[in-house]
Amino acid sequence: MKLLKLLKKCEILDANVDFDIDISSLASDSRKIKKNDVFVAIDGENRDGNDYIDEAMKNGAVAVVTDKIVKNSETPYVLVRSARETLSKMCSEYYGNPTKDMKVIAITGTNGKTSTAYYLYNILRKSRKSVGLISTIDCLINDERVDIGGGGAVFDIESAMTTPDPEILYMLLNKMKKKSVKYVIMEASSHAIKQKKLEGIEIIELGIFTNLSEEHLDFHKTMQDYFQTKKGLIEKAKTRLVNIDDIYGEEIHNLIMSKSYSCKKEADFSLVLERISSVGSEIIVSYMGKNIKIKSKMNSIFGIYNLGMAVSAGILLGIDEKSIIKGVENVRIKGRFEKFKENIYIDYAHTPVAIKKALEEVKSIEKEKKIIALFGCGGDRDKDKRKEMGKIASSIADLIIITSDNSRNEDPMMIIKDIMFGIDKRKPHIIIPDRKDAIKYGVKLLNKNNILVLLGKGHEEYEIDKTGKHYFSERALIDEVLRNG
Repeated sequence: MKLLKLLKKCEILDANVDFDIDISSLASDSRKIKKNDVFVAIDGENRDGNDYIDEAMKNGAVAVVTDKIVKNSETPYVLVRSARETLSKMCSEYYGNPTKDMKVIAITGTNGKTSTAYYLYNILRKSRKSVGLISTIDCLINDERVDIGGGGAVFDIESAMTTPDPEILYMLLNKMKKKSVKYVIMEASSHAIKQKKLEGIEIIELGIFTNLSEEHLDFHKTMQDYFQTKKGLIEKAKTRLVNIDDIYGEEIHNLIMSKSYSCKKEADFSLVLERISSVGSEIIVSYMGKNIKIKSKMNSIFGIYNLGMAVSAGILLGIDEKSIIKGVENVRIKGRFEKFKENIYIDYAHTPVAIKKALEEVKSIEKEKKIIALFGCGGDRDKDKRKEMGKIASSIADLIIITSDNSRNEDPMMIIKDIMFGIDKRKPHIIIPDRKDAIKYGVKLLNKNNILVLLGKGHEEYEIDKTGKHYFSERALIDEVLRNG
């Protein structure tokens, strides 16, 4: 492919290269550069790709794309306004603009993205649509799992992302194109939006906003920046579905034209909870004077919210009611308020709001039982939420087990110390830094009068510490403890 073609949708400020040169491939990691490749120098959170231009040239790069002035005047370069945006557009062009004939549904929000995406995926599959799913839990093409080195797999740390980097994302979309996929459902993280990973997608058919609460402030610094980032994605969508029960969602709806969703207010799509029990729920979604009744295995209020969002999205996409009803009735989502055993719940909750909702849900369902909450906090992430998570857990649970959860490059005990600032010391609590030992302890405490809630890992089957990423399955460990007595 000619360099000019690769850059045809990009904003070029200056260059000293031959645009007619043939390009083999492109990469933003200098170690992956081969002969006749283009190196896109990204200024990242931890490293600046511009510091690795010489290495990329030695590895065979024939041109460098950057948004900074190149120090070596002999380096063939293309200066652009945004290297991140350019990378996404170049990747899309390299892989033949894969989303050109697809309907892309992008779901964003602090919590609920995965559940909403998974429900909607099943709705579309039940209506016999050709569908691709890119989510935290799974990457699927018409029910076939695609391994991209993320999710629960034990590969390099950087690969486990909600929204893959452009080099992987557009390659994946190209795979979907080759399988004749017509609908792509993807979770859009705030990192991905801010880092312009989706700029190679020309049209977002439907943008869905679930909610917003304090998270990723180590990256965004302020809630306003976090909000504006999410809002920016919704603005770009052709059709928008927004949860107006969330204060930030209500603000988005007031600022831009969108379809509203609520279980508390008058809205385009209104959710009514008919019944909820330990085995499932029944809801009604009302729209345009019509009602659609849904039965589901989901038994948490928060999960039902996401279910209703997916149903509403299905209606907006023109899916027939029968397919919507059948598409969600038997769906269980791994690690999302998952009742793994009779008295054990596993949930991905790793924010103050999510922990509050998960524990309140368990308390409302398991009314007479004591709650044992086991949780930690991620390292190298927003530290301010740790105290709040401790405060919330100790205000709801009867016993707290404080442990590790992807400590990354931090000392697990320092993270636990931050959590302890929020713990009510009058409440029973114990610190067990090793998560494996903590789970063993929690399982052995179980009897007919209590419930163990494992928070933070959800679907994940790995643990990240200073030495890297290692296999770790809470489910396998629980089975082992129960088996051995």
